[in-house]
This record gives sequence, C-alpha cells and structure tokens, in this order.
Amino acid sequence: MDLVISDIHADISALNTIIDLVTSADFKKKYGEISRILNLGDVLERGTHPKQVLEKMVTLSKNYSVISVIGNHDEAFLYGRKVSGSSTESIDAHHYLTEEDLVFFKKNQDETYGSQEFLDKNNNLLCVHGGPIDPKKITPKNAGSDAWLYQKSWQRLSDEGYEFFSHAGYHYNASSAFEEVKAKAKNPIILCGHQHMETALKQNKEGIQEILSKIKLETEKLSNFIVEKKEIQIESCSNYLIRVGLGGPEGYHGIGAAKSHFGIIQHNPKKVILFEI
Repeated sequence: MDLVISDIHADISALNTIIDLVTSADFKKKYGEISRILNLGDVLERGTHPKQVLEKMVTLSKNYSVISVIGNHDEAFLYGRKVSGSSTESIDAHHYLTEEDLVFFKKNQDETYGSQEFLDKNNNLLCVHGGPIDPKKITPKNAGSDAWLYQKSWQRLSDEGYEFFSHAGYHYNASSAFEEVKAKAKNPIILCGHQHMETALKQNKEGIQEILSKIKLETEKLSNFIVEKKEIQIESCSNYLIRVGLGGPEGYHGIGAAKSHFGIIQHNPKKVILFEI
C-alpha cells in the first residue's frame, strides 16, 4: 500500500499526525501497512518548521521507500526565487536552514534539484506536483525569465475550461494531461497536488467526468483520530487524474479552516482513498 502526501509546507505537526495515524494499529488493521511513501512536493515554505519536517522526511526514508517529486515552493526556496504566501516567521525559519538540513533534496548532474515526475509503469502511476505536460510543448520561445513557470512543478489544472498562462503557472485541461500520459502508461492514474483542493477526474469512452462529488463521504474513528474519507474505485479500462489535498495547513492563508489531507493507494483491488483529518 502506498501513502500519498503533498503540500506539507513545513508543518511538522501535520506530518507527524499523518504518520501517527497511518502507522496506528487501527489504521493498519483496516487498510494495511504502508510499503511506500509518494511525496508530491512542497515540503518547504509557508509553515514555520522546515528543519523538523526535513529531518522527519530523512528519518522516514530510512524506514520506507520514499519517492519524491519537486514542488514549486521547494524550487523557489532552493533556487532563491520569491513566491508569495510565507509569513515573516516562516521566512526566518527557512533562513536558518543549512546544507546539511537540505540533504533530503537530491542534486542532479545539471545542478538542478529533484525530479519533475515519477513514473511507476508496473502500477500505471504518474506522480507530479502540478501537471504532466512536457514544458517544451507549451513554453513560448520568448518566455524569458517566465520559462520556469511552465515546468511540471508549476502547472495547474485549469478551472476555466481552457488553457492559459498566468504568473501562477501554466493552466492545463485534463484532456491535455491524459493525452500527454497515454504514451507512458496504459490507463494511468495521474497523481498531483499543488492546488490544495482534492479533485478526482475519470476519463473513459464517455469522456471526462468529475467523480469526487459523487462519492459518498464517510466518517470514522481510527485510534485517536476522526477522519473523513472518499474511496475511489479504480476501473482498469479508465484513466484518472487525482489531486491530493493540502497536507500541512500551518501556513495556509485561504478562506475558511484548513485541515490536513493525505491519500493511500491499495493495489488489489485497486482503489485510491482520500482522507481528511
């Protein structure tokens, strides 16, 4: 079973809560044991405990197979690019991070950090932070200093029904995502984070449907936690785009109360379950 986390945003309390829950006896009895952790990015910024989160991720890497893709806020911090959303307290906490603290982020031969995507062909999973579109296909020749906003770490699912660029990144349609990934995996499940709201789309012969709102929300108590969940039954002949919600709400500045989210993937039978704590 895979644990899927995204957008922890330097929130050590949320990360500890997720790990405590999924490793509890109640959770393991009902859903099984975690064998792999899929981290969809944005470990850093906005929250105020980056050092503790990085230490926790390194510790988890010693006990589990942890596979990570880079998030836009991770990139922004590592490359010294300014992104809005972090408080003065958060900025100060990140200022004191050392090279030793940042060992979690692997450096590539070209001096970039991390991976833009992870493909698991055996399970038809494609993990990205924002979107799966090849930046070469969408980046204009005159993009200049805005070129990095077309990367997979910055892409975001369009809410407008059409594709466009803004300084929040390139907004893509689900149809483009499925078209991009079909050559890489048969009937893929595209997993992403970035936009903090849970989403589930299914593509089959009838087209693309939003399915999350049609799934019954269930509430249950596991150990000392009250969780809400939605189970997505995976059909072998359909394609899916599933977005995991905000993992670490400590630095969240949106409207209303934010809670911690995560997902799991069970492979036999295949289903994706989204949780809110």
